[in-house]
Amino acid sequence: MSAPLVLGIDAGQTAVKAVVHDATLRPVATGRSVSPIDRSGDGYAERSHEALWHAVRTAIAGALRRVDPARIGAVAVSGHGDGLHLVDAAGRGVGPAITAMDSRARHEADEIAADPARSAVILARSGQASGASSPGALLLWAQRNRPEWIDAAQAMVFCKDVVRLRLTGDIVTDYSDATASFLEVDAATWSQEVLDAYGVGGLGGLLPPLQGSAAPVGGVTRTAAEQTGLPEGVPVLTGLHDVQASSIGMGALRVGRLACVAGSFNTNGVTTDRTDVDARWQSRLSITPDLRIAMSTSSTASPTLDWALRLLGAQHSEDRDRLISASAALAPESETPVVLPFFAGSPAGLEASGTISGLRSWHGPEHLMRGVLEGIALMHHWHLSALAEAFDFTGDVALGGGISRSTHYAQLVADVLGRPVRVACEDEPGAFGAAALAAVHLGLVESMDAAQSLAQLDRPIFPDADHMRWQRKRMDFDELIRANVPWWKEQSSAR
Repeated sequence: MSAPLVLGIDAGQTAVKAVVHDATLRPVATGRSVSPIDRSGDGYAERSHEALWHAVRTAIAGALRRVDPARIGAVAVSGHGDGLHLVDAAGRGVGPAITAMDSRARHEADEIAADPARSAVILARSGQASGASSPGALLLWAQRNRPEWIDAAQAMVFCKDVVRLRLTGDIVTDYSDATASFLEVDAATWSQEVLDAYGVGGLGGLLPPLQGSAAPVGGVTRTAAEQTGLPEGVPVLTGLHDVQASSIGMGALRVGRLACVAGSFNTNGVTTDRTDVDARWQSRLSITPDLRIAMSTSSTASPTLDWALRLLGAQHSEDRDRLISASAALAPESETPVVLPFFAGSPAGLEASGTISGLRSWHGPEHLMRGVLEGIALMHHWHLSALAEAFDFTGDVALGGGISRSTHYAQLVADVLGRPVRVACEDEPGAFGAAALAAVHLGLVESMDAAQSLAQLDRPIFPDADHMRWQRKRMDFDELIRANVPWWKEQSSAR
């Protein structure tokens, strides 16, 4: 009899991937679907719950066309964190599915940040500062602006929970997502103090039950089986935040390992068992409460690259590849613009905007593309600078995300960080991480550590020997951010 297969689903900000893996966690079938984002409101980045589910159904069906569905032995889901997902008692969506790219709650986030007492409680108890896309700020915004949502809601869950809820009918979440909002990280329980600090103290009833990422929740329902092609009754696990899942897919969910991802977000995290907290990073529980990822992130990766490709008329794959190749062909010492990649958000403050400095009349598209790629790579260093003050990193840097498939970009990251970089060979490391939970659950793989040993990384890419040139680029980048902060603030206050 053939060994069971496992399905890992990764529901990202704009796309869903469903990947069937065999008993050795090799991908054997993949389905992908786009999940368009509605940005029609001021700062909005949302989609309907039905649009999210349609994207998931489409991706699953695409993967199952290539295998015998009866062989699927277990399913697990990863999904983007933060945002706001409210559901009613029947599991139906209440309001839109708000993504982590949304900034409608910026005034609520600013209000909390301006109150030292509230901010201190949130940071100390939950392990992260409030941001505009955090569930706490968004729930406060909804309480003030959409009270009908609050009245209709049964629970506040997360993206991967919405998917799993449609598969099994069960409302629950795990520690890795819960830690983004109202979780007391040291006790791994919901915190009334954090709810009160956010100003939503009366909404604790919306918080779902908690359990580990690898715990089974229920089986695929008859309705979900009919809609996806999965066998009815197949066990579905709780699932996990996509940063945690991608770390597994890069073999980096081990204490001391550093993983960087250049996808919808520029994500940089070190796995740790330490409890340090700092407003400059997020201390998030992982697949078990004793393990954390200290991570620093911003939406400064693919949104910036996509903007530049649109601007330069290089949206087709062959045009994009030609432009990036021309960028790579520039001499290392070529003078290129300094690009602050704050086109869809910024850790330097919500008022910050995309900035290009040092343009010359002789610059062509390839120089601008080089500046854009360097700017995205330099954000990895910007984020890691704070983490390096508290944590030691061991080994090579694991690099993933769509942009990392460019060897040129991977080399830039190695140069910027001054460290060897190894790119994840898994096309979909988030789906791999979810599938790893399912494989361990079925006994196909002995442990999560053994599962990570099956994650493949490419050969090391070593940094450029001209360390001084890259030190100057880092200094120019950081100085340009500092120089622009007063102007950004002035422009924001004038609006």
